[in-house]
Formats: sequence, C-alpha cells, structure tokens
Amino acid sequence: MISLISANWLLFLIALLIGVATAFWAWAASGRDRSMDNFDADDGLLEKAGDAVAPVPEPVVPSAVPAPAPAPVTPKAAAPAAAATTAAAKVAPAPMPAPRPRKRPVVAETPPPPPPGKPNITPAKGDPDNLRLIKGVGPKLNSLLNNLGVTRYDQIAGWKEAEIEEVDKYLESFSGRITRDSWIDQAKYLAKDDIAGFEKKYGKL
Repeated sequence: MISLISANWLLFLIALLIGVATAFWAWAASGRDRSMDNFDADDGLLEKAGDAVAPVPEPVVPSAVPAPAPAPVTPKAAAPAAAATTAAAKVAPAPMPAPRPRKRPVVAETPPPPPPGKPNITPAKGDPDNLRLIKGVGPKLNSLLNNLGVTRYDQIAGWKEAEIEEVDKYLESFSGRITRDSWIDQAKYLAKDDIAGFEKKYGKL
C-alpha cells in the first residue's frame, strides 16, 4: 500500500485537493443557504414587529414662549389727598390786590403875605412881659409879636374872637397857633402870676 501510494502520490495529491475543494464548496454553499434562511426569518420577524409596535414619534420640543410681562401696579391715591385736590379746584382764586395809589408829595401851602402895617388891636399898657413863657412861643414868634405891638400877658388874655382873627393874619407861617396852643388861657394864668395853676395845667415853666 505504501509503495502504491509512493508510486502514485501525485494522483493522490490531486485527488485530495479535489476532495478538499469539493468539501469547501459544499460547506460554503450550505452556509450561504442557512444565512439566507435566517435573513428571511429575521425580515419576517421585523415586519411582524413593525406591524405590532407603532413607530415612536419624535418628541416635539416646544418653542420658548416669553412669559407675560406683569401688569403695572397703579398706586391708589390717598383719599384725603384727592379730597383736598377737589376742594382746592372748587375754591376760586383770590382776587389780585388792587394797586396802591401812589402818594403824592405833600406840598406845603404858602401862606398869604401879611397885610401892611400892624393889626388893629388894643395896644399894650405897661412894661413888656416875657412872652416866651407861653407854651408854643419861640424866639422867632416872640420877635414877630413884639413887632406887631403884642408885648403883654394881659393884652393877650383880653383878646376876643375878632382880635384873634386880626392878629392871626399877621403871623405868616405861625397862623393858627393862638387857638391851637391856647395862648389866651395861658396868658390869663401868667397875667395873674398864678404859676402853680399854670404849671399844674401846662407843665413846668
């Protein structure tokens, strides 16, 4: 047997290769058939599974919606303030004060010039008295009276309304002083030398 194989080894090698190739081909063919059968079975399973299970929808991502802005809060006005505003609106505005009239400058009236000569009065008898003791008779008025012939207390004390008006016309800017300063009454106290009575009524000499 070994000698037979040794003589024909080439044939045996060829036959072996043919057998190995045939076996490989058969194995490959059977494996391909089995894979196809499995593929068909898997396709059927997938089709059945696809019929049974509904496709899962893709999740919908909601678009970002801006949150609504908060409504502005209007502060409630205080009731006293509203009442005060209403009352102020009802009150009529105060009238504008009338413009004050401008004060006109006081213009001193110029006394009329004295008549010429001397007043028509009873002349004084006796030595002259100090007429400046009469309240309201100053140095200037004393000189004016002496120039008019008025020099004594008893002379002035005896004047009546007619004599007062007559002398007053000659007193220039001192007109009216005889009555205003009560010369007649003062002269009566001084003519009687009643100093106490004079001072009690008219003050210290």
